Amino acid sequence: MVGPRLSDIRARLDDLSVAVGPYRVVSAKTGDGPFPVTGLQFPDRGTAAEAATVASAYRRAFRRYDPRVTVHDLLVTEATTLGATTPRPPRTVPEYCHAVAGALFETLSDRHGPVERTVMDAYLEAAERTSDRDRLCLTMLERAAEALDTRLSTSEQASALLATAGRLPPRSVDDEPLADALQTLQTTGLLAEYALESTPCGPGRRAQRVRLDGYRPSLSADRCPVLPVVVELLRRTAVAPRITDATRTASGWTFLVTTTGDAPAAGLSVTESTS
Repeated sequence: MVGPRLSDIRARLDDLSVAVGPYRVVSAKTGDGPFPVTGLQFPDRGTAAEAATVASAYRRAFRRYDPRVTVHDLLVTEATTLGATTPRPPRTVPEYCHAVAGALFETLSDRHGPVERTVMDAYLEAAERTSDRDRLCLTMLERAAEALDTRLSTSEQASALLATAGRLPPRSVDDEPLADALQTLQTTGLLAEYALESTPCGPGRRAQRVRLDGYRPSLSADRCPVLPVVVELLRRTAVAPRITDATRTASGWTFLVTTTGDAPAAGLSVTESTS
């Protein structure tokens, strides 16, 4: 299975690259472009971010064949700043999706290889059917959420998503981590608007009713992939939330998020409508 998958992933990198482009994918450690992105150029930052995710998957797949393959943290950089080793925060849907997906793939590769391969296979299949980069990267997050929801227990999901959050740049902690998490998703274009309303709950707990308008990830009319919300929250609190009481609205979703107390985690990857 390794050979065909490597060929498929390599072909996807060829599709993303251009003869002359301003963006590269390089190693954070060496500043060079490791195989299979050696010498490749990309037309924009979003495409390069996708290539970084795909290249990381290629190298992980190849390490299963040859464990001596070096581990690299891959960064996107412009040709005018090839010496830089610190990427700026993602500002577009493709950049954000691939930053989260790359971190998640690294976690799954270490702990749940079959789940990681399931998501990558779904991505490669989708890549053959669509040229819409936003839709493609959203598909990657949606399939990742679905795979975690159906193949991992809640405790395994919590552990995997906490590790994923830990691979991303840390966020400062304030009194409103959920609002700050949703603001990040709004800034990157994953949702249009949000609102929060405090809801009474048990002693030592805090619950908030969340309304998301124009939330772009979707699985069906009654299943909402909340993985990006949870990852952003875990970047700030490191406490797995409980997401329940989901309802589909005309413009998006509402659901209840319990973020403190002894309530068990739930709905970490996908939450389902109760109506």
